[in-house]
Amino acid sequence: MLEKLKEAFISLAPVVILALLMHFLTGFMTTELLIRWFVGAFLVFIGSFFFLRGVDYCLSPLGDMFGSRLPFSPNLAILLCIALFVSLAANAADPSVAVLAEQIKAVSTETSPPPMVVIVAVVAGIGLAFCLALLRIIFRLPPALVLGVGYGGTLLLGLFVPQTFVALAFDSGGVATGPLTVPFLLSLGIGFVTVLGKRASSADNFGLLGLVALGPMVGVMLLGIFWS
Repeated sequence: MLEKLKEAFISLAPVVILALLMHFLTGFMTTELLIRWFVGAFLVFIGSFFFLRGVDYCLSPLGDMFGSRLPFSPNLAILLCIALFVSLAANAADPSVAVLAEQIKAVSTETSPPPMVVIVAVVAGIGLAFCLALLRIIFRLPPALVLGVGYGGTLLLGLFVPQTFVALAFDSGGVATGPLTVPFLLSLGIGFVTVLGKRASSADNFGLLGLVALGPMVGVMLLGIFWS
């Protein structure tokens, strides 16, 4: 418990120190706003503590369990379907998806796709990219090759997409690093690699999130092509 309290404190301390320093130098917060800010910072600290405890008690073990069961699927198609469903469910529940939806809603115009359509493209892209990451592990493809081709192709695709969608696509890639998605997908990948044994090394799990981050980028860019 103390370890998680320490982690929550360390993650929040730089923001608190910076905000207080800016306030004492410029006085940009009123007394009422300063009190509200302290209350909010305390709630964030408590929330971070419980979230980190929840990751250790539930998300990481659950990801390991799912990952360790995936290699025993009857065939590759069923394995990929299960992986797709699990990754979609994990990402759809991530708070960063809701934040992205609110940001899209704030800047949407009449010609923009509805925020929910963009979110579907983002979540679907992450699910498909996670399946691709598992295929890379199964077939022992070099990470540099897959990531190089993936990001190179994404940059080329951006030349044929309206610029608004290009900017949105690269911002959407950050959803793949959400606080719920990261521990779950990493644990799932570790469990998957562990069960494969000699057919894969623990190093094969690295690069998983880098490849998963491609999913929302490509998904939003393809949405931009079809929407325009």
